[in-house]
Amino acid sequence: MTESYVVNLKVIIVGDFAVGKTSLCRRYATGMFAEDYKPTIGVDIFTRRVEIEGLGTVILSIWDTAGQEKFRRMYPKYYKGAKYGLVVYDITDRKTFESIREWVETIRKHAGDIPIMLVGNKADLEPYREVKKEEGEELAEELNLVGFIETSARTGASVDEAFERPIKVVLERIESESSLEKS
Repeated sequence: MTESYVVNLKVIIVGDFAVGKTSLCRRYATGMFAEDYKPTIGVDIFTRRVEIEGLGTVILSIWDTAGQEKFRRMYPKYYKGAKYGLVVYDITDRKTFESIREWVETIRKHAGDIPIMLVGNKADLEPYREVKKEEGEELAEELNLVGFIETSARTGASVDEAFERPIKVVLERIESESSLEKS
């Protein structure tokens, strides 16, 4: 992309209940972290404008979906039009890691072959870790995801990278598709 563009991208963030999806979204969109926990009901939408050097402006519409089982039947309509997704687990809760395959399958079923980033959240709780970093790396590779990263919504560690690394993959796909259409 040699010209400067403004691109709007819909991002979905999924994972089990209480893995920190809303905290990650809030930290990324506002720079804030709230200690008080309020579960998401249905979906919350956050927005952030990002300047990508040499490419232009990207406006992210981040759809934060509820992790509770009772809301899962609504996901297909939330996933429609997503350009990439983040699948989040809690590094201190192995059960949340074990459901990653199901989340990835659900995204691929309802949103297609979009780039997906695996995110191990709550890295600030290292003494309570139940899932090794290497396990996350291996699963991301096995599932052919665009990457793996560990974050902390509390401290802000690696949160920007988790949301922004997939943007380049999406923009490369858009450019490639537009090049094919021109030829």
